[in-house]
Parts: sequence; C-alpha cells; structure tokens
Amino acid sequence: MRLKKYRHFPGPGQRDQHRIASVARTLVQLARALGALAAGLMLAWPFSALAQVFQGRLLEAVLLTLQHEPNVAAASRQIAYTEGQLQAARGEFDTVLDAGAGVGQTRVPLIAALQSPGRTQANASTAGYSIGSTTRLRSGITVAPVLRVDRLRDNQGAASAPASSQVALNVVLPMLRGRGVETNTAAERAARENLQAAEFAYRHTVAARIAGSVNAYWDYLAALRALDIRIQSEARSLLLLDDARRLARGDEIPQADVLQNEAQLARDRGFRLVAEQAVVEARSALAIAMGMPAADPMQLALPADDFPDLQPAQLAQLQAMPPVAPPAGRFDLLASHRRLAAAGILFDAVRRDPGSQLDLTVSVGYSGLVENRPALAAMEALGRPASGFNASIGLVYVLPVQGNTQAGQLRQRAALADQARIELEALLLSVKAAIAVQRANLSSAVLQLDQQRQQVVLQTQVFANERKKYRLGLATVLDLLTVETRLTSDELAVIDIRRRLAQALVNYRFETGTLLGAGGDVQRIDMQSLTTLPEPG
Repeated sequence: MRLKKYRHFPGPGQRDQHRIASVARTLVQLARALGALAAGLMLAWPFSALAQVFQGRLLEAVLLTLQHEPNVAAASRQIAYTEGQLQAARGEFDTVLDAGAGVGQTRVPLIAALQSPGRTQANASTAGYSIGSTTRLRSGITVAPVLRVDRLRDNQGAASAPASSQVALNVVLPMLRGRGVETNTAAERAARENLQAAEFAYRHTVAARIAGSVNAYWDYLAALRALDIRIQSEARSLLLLDDARRLARGDEIPQADVLQNEAQLARDRGFRLVAEQAVVEARSALAIAMGMPAADPMQLALPADDFPDLQPAQLAQLQAMPPVAPPAGRFDLLASHRRLAAAGILFDAVRRDPGSQLDLTVSVGYSGLVENRPALAAMEALGRPASGFNASIGLVYVLPVQGNTQAGQLRQRAALADQARIELEALLLSVKAAIAVQRANLSSAVLQLDQQRQQVVLQTQVFANERKKYRLGLATVLDLLTVETRLTSDELAVIDIRRRLAQALVNYRFETGTLLGAGGDVQRIDMQSLTTLPEPG
C-alpha cells in the first residue's frame, strides 16, 4: 500500500536538480544583493576609493602590497639608515679644514728700572691668522699641514712691529695600535656589508609580503566558495524539508522526520552565517596584507582570478627538482651571511689591534719674518723664510694599565659574531624544513584534489540515490541527512585542497627563493610566477 501512494511523487531526476540549482542561485543572488546594498549604503564613506583601486585581480593585490604595506616601507628605510652608517664610517677619513683669526691687546706694568718719562707700562697688540687641514689616511697615518702668521706691535721692544710666519707639515705614524688598512677600515667595510645585508633583507621582506598577500587572496576566494557551498547545502536542506512536509501531509512519513529536517535546515543556516563571517574576516585579512590605510573590508572587490591547478603529471617535475638544500636565491640567507661577515670584520679588527699605542710624530717646515707691515700685509712674512728647514721628530707611547676597554670591545665583537653565526645556522635549518614542508604540501594537495573531485562526483550520485530511496521508503531520514552532510563536507574539502594547493605553490616559490628571481626584480612578477612551479635547475 505504501508503494502505491509513493507513485504519485516523481523521483530525483532532472527536475529536482534544476530545483536545487534554482534555489541555490536564488540564495546566492540574495546574499550578494545584501552585500551590495550594504556597500552602497557606505558609498559616501571615504574608504570607497579602495574599491576603485582593487578590482579583484591577484596582481592588483601584489601591486598594492608593494605600494602600501608598512613592512616594505620600513625595510626601505633600513636601507637608508645603513647608507648613513656607511657614509659616517667613511667620514672618519674625510679631510678637515680649519682656519682662524684673532686679535689681542695686553698691558703689563714695567719695573722701575725699565720705566721712562711717559712710559710706565708695556702696551702690546697682536694679530694672528692660521689655516690648516687634518687628514687621516686609511693606513692610520695622520697628515696635518698648517700655516700661521703672527704680528706683534708694542711700545717697548718691538718697535719695528715684526710679523712672524710658520709653515709646517705634521705627520703622525702609528707603530702599534691603529696601524694598517685592515684595522682602520674595519668599520667602513662592516658598514658596507651591513648595507648589502639591508638590501637583501628588503628584497626578502618584499617577497614575504607578496606571499602573504597572495595567501590572503586565496583565503578570501576560498571563503567565498565555501559560502556558496553552504548556501547550496541550505538550499538542499530546504528542498528536503519541503519534500518531508508533503510526505507528512500524506501520512507517508512521521512528523518526527519533518522535525529532523527542520533541525538540519537550522543547522545549515547557522553554518551559512558562520561562512558569511569567515568571508568578512578574509576580506579584512586581505586588506591588512595589502597594507591599505583604513580599509573597509565591505568595499573590497570580489576575487577575479581562480585557483591554479597542478596536474598529477607535473609531480614528476617537482620530483626532478634538486633535493632540499639552502637555496641560493633566498635573500634572508644572503642578508644573514652579510651580517656574519660584518661581525667577523669588526671582531678581527679588535683582535688584531694591540692594546698599547706607539706613535711616531714628524714635523717639517720653515719660519719667516717681516717688519713694519700693517696687519693685513703681514702675510708677506711667508716669503721671507730663514735659510734651512725646521724639523722635529718624537715618540708618544700610551699603555692602558688595566686594558678594560680593549678586553671589553673584544668580548662584544666576539659575542656579536657568535650571535650572527647562530642566527645563520638556525635560519638554514628553518629554510630546509620549510622547503620540505611545502614540497610535501604540493604533492599531497595534487593527489588529494584528484581523489576528492572524484569523491564529490560519487557523493552527488549517492545523494540523488539516497533521496530516491527515501521517497520510496527504503531509507530513513537520518540516512538522507547524513549523505547530504557528507556531500557538503566533500565539496568544502575540494575548496580547501584547492586553496592549499594555490598557497603551496607561492609558498614553495618563496621558500626556494624563486618568487622574485635571482635579481629580486619586482617588475618581473606575473601570474606565472605566483601560480606555477619554478623551473628546475
């Protein structure tokens, strides 16, 4: 008798599939319309300019990241900072010019034996001019030429107002501490290494921020696709509830089955609300990854690019790649090597530099004299030198008794060098592990995606068969709801695997240092470099 009554209800054929698709499309359009309405209400908000910039393309997200991401800007400022450090280190060998002029007046009482009518004190006026320079060579030698003219006029013994001149070349040659190019240029060479490290660190930051934005883009797309699946699942639950109510009205099924379908529909609506919140969070994460100032997630455009696919045949290309090893193109590794080299330069300089100081001073020059010339004409004394050169030589020895400064600097430089070495070793270990993980993610995602797609096809047919069996009374409502839940889960799994595959592609390029290429040129970034395997070799 039950079979006779069920003949009045058609089986799950083409008509049911159209109904499910129609309801799903209606719900999707409704959700998108509500989102568009919410965005339209905020058109007057200044954040609306964001939607005019980001139109949903992946490359647009990358470009906006380069323009607005704060870590990229901070890394570029670090380059400017290290350039200043290098310039300051070079400034130690700059030539310093110095010049001076001065006048003076002195009055000294005379003793009685030297006094005469009208002259009880000695009045003297002086004027002096000097010019010179100081240059410290990279070998440690200091060269300081100097020229000086002094004019004296008084009412006592210098009645002819003589002006004396002196020209000298002073040289200081370090014999112990501060001797040699290697020692004196250590700070300059270390600053040059740190500058190169900052440039590599900037490129690594750019690559990391690009990878972060690409991952956020795929998260955003996956959240939207998951929302669509949840909407379709809700549509299927709505149709099942409609079927259950009709069957219950004909006394074909108990009212309890209707309640179970209502509970399932309520559960699916809850999952759909969670998926909508996940979309909002993914939008916000993408806006943050791009570094957009005060970005409103509701104004971000929908993703326009689809997930990339990697065929199982391409796994052979992945397996043909070199084994896990520190990649030559990882800019953070290059930066760490440079920092280690800089620390080693400073350590060697302090270690080789003696604690005591012995300087040889040499001075050569001549003196001149002219009489009865006004102050401005006293420079003529330079042209009236005495016959023969003036010369002097001396030694200056300095011995730090405790030697705390030298020992302290040595300990500091040794600790910095050890720290740089440890950081490099830790980074090498991290990079090797990350490459292995991303390689495994790629292989796993490709194999899982092919298997999961087949599972969705089979599960779709199972759902159709189970619905047919339920209408014929050969399956319970729990069987039907369980199959529908599995179908939704399998569809979500496909989206998740596609997301993981897309992220594994860009992450593998990032970990292997092939995202930007060997030169780190961001102008060469295209969809292929973001969505395909790097070329082997």
